[in-house]
Amino acid sequence: MNLRDALALINPVQIEEELRHDEVVEFLKSHNLLDSPVLLNVEGKKVAKNFVSSRQMLGKYLGVDAYSIAKELSKIEDREAEIRVEPFSALNMKKVDVNLHELPVIKYFPRDGGRYITAGVVIAKRNDVFNASIHRMLLLDEKRVAARLVPPRHTYLMWRDAVESGEELEIAVAIGTHPLFLFASATRVGEGEEFSYAASLMGGLTLYEKKGLLVPDSEIVLFGRITAETAKEGPFVDITGTYDIVRDEPVIVFDKMYVKDDFIYYSITPGGKEHQMLMGVPYEPVIYRFVSNVCKVKNVVMTPGSCHYFHCIVQIEKRSEGDAKNAIMAALSANPSMKGVVVVDDDIDILNYEDVEFAIATRFQPDRDLVVVKGARGSSLDPSADGTTSKWGIDATRPLGKEGFERVI
Repeated sequence: MNLRDALALINPVQIEEELRHDEVVEFLKSHNLLDSPVLLNVEGKKVAKNFVSSRQMLGKYLGVDAYSIAKELSKIEDREAEIRVEPFSALNMKKVDVNLHELPVIKYFPRDGGRYITAGVVIAKRNDVFNASIHRMLLLDEKRVAARLVPPRHTYLMWRDAVESGEELEIAVAIGTHPLFLFASATRVGEGEEFSYAASLMGGLTLYEKKGLLVPDSEIVLFGRITAETAKEGPFVDITGTYDIVRDEPVIVFDKMYVKDDFIYYSITPGGKEHQMLMGVPYEPVIYRFVSNVCKVKNVVMTPGSCHYFHCIVQIEKRSEGDAKNAIMAALSANPSMKGVVVVDDDIDILNYEDVEFAIATRFQPDRDLVVVKGARGSSLDPSADGTTSKWGIDATRPLGKEGFERVI
C-alpha cells in the first residue's frame, strides 16, 4: 500500500488554484479546510494533507469504526505479518539533483523560523538496528536541514553514538508514505520494531533496499547524513498550537534525491488535528493494555480538546468499588505525558463529550472521587507545567448496588 492507495480511499478535496508555499494555512482556514483531507496545488506541485486527521479516517485504513481503534491497535503487535525486501530500483523512481527548493516545502505561520518538512520519516540504521521516526526539518539551503532530535529518543541516541565515534549517521528520509506507515513511525514501539509494527498495521510491508538502508513505497526519498554540525532550529509551532523555543539542532546533509513521476509531497500542519492524532492516538492501545491489568476495560480515547495528548477518557465495566481508581493510576502510568483521566461506565458514549460531562455531573463528587498526584513528571509540551506537573483523575462511574443511576433516556 502507498499514498496513492490512501488517496483513492479518502477521496480528498482537490484544489486547482495555485498557492504560494507561505499562504497554504491561511487558504485552508479561510475555506474551512484546515483539518480536512486535501490535495493542493502549491507552486505547481501536488501537496497532500490531513489523511490521518480524524478517527474515522484512521479507522478506514484499519478496517474498523471510530470506536474500535484502541481495542484494534491493542492487538496489532501480536499479529505476525510478512516483510518483503526488494531492491530500491523496483520503486521506479527517478534520480534528480538534490535541491530541496524544488519541493513545495511550506512555511506554515508568519513567525516560523523558515520552511519546514513536517512529514519526513527519518530511517536510520546503527549496529544492525533500524529506526523510523518523524522529525521536523528546517530548510537551511538546497541540500541541508536542521532536524529536531528529541533526547533520549532512538534517532537522537543513534546520532550521538555515531558522532561520539567520529562518524556521521547515514539516513534515508521518506516523504509521502502510506498513512499507516506514517502512523507506525509516530508510535513508540520497542527498539527496532517500527517496520514490524507497520507490517502488522498494513497486513504486510514491502521495503526497498539501497546501500543497507530500507525505505517503504514513497513519493520522495532523500539519502543523506546527520552530521556533527548544529544550527539554530525554530521557532516553530508544536502540538498545542503555541511556539516552541529556538534550539541548536543537528544538521542533515542530503546527497541523493529520488522522486516519482508527478510526485505528491505530503505535509503535516503543525498543531493541527493530524499532528495531534499522530502524537496522541498511539498511546490509546498502551493505556488500554495497562488498564486491562487492573479491571475490565471497554475503551480508551485521547480527547481532542486536550490536543489528543494530555487527557483521556477510559471506559470500564465496573465490577468492584475501586476499579475506577485503579484505572486512573494505570492510565497515568501508561502515558507519562498525560495529566488527566476521566473514568466512565459502559453506558457513556466516550466520543461524545456532552455524555462524558453528564457522567461527571451526575456520578462524581470531588471530595470522594477526585485523585490528584503532585510533583510528577509530565510533558515539556504543556505550557502550564513548571519542571514537574500535577496529575488528576476523575471517577465518574456509578456506585455499585445503589439506585437512581440507571439512564432511562
